[in-house]
Amino acid sequence: MAMTLRLSEDVENRFREAAEAAGLSMNGAAETAIAEWMERRGRDHVRSVAEGIAERHAKLMTRLGE
Repeated sequence: MAMTLRLSEDVENRFREAAEAAGLSMNGAAETAIAEWMERRGRDHVRSVAEGIAERHAKLMTRLGE
């Protein structure tokens, strides 16, 4: 799927330099960054749900640990 990404000139220049330094095309670097961002969001969601469960059931978890 093709898409257009509009960046400010400064960000584009810094992104190009960073991609080149990593030995990646700008497209490859963008794809990697997006995939990592989605994975991080997934982990953050799971962590948030787990923390909510732990908070709601703190007393039970304490009793189970005894």
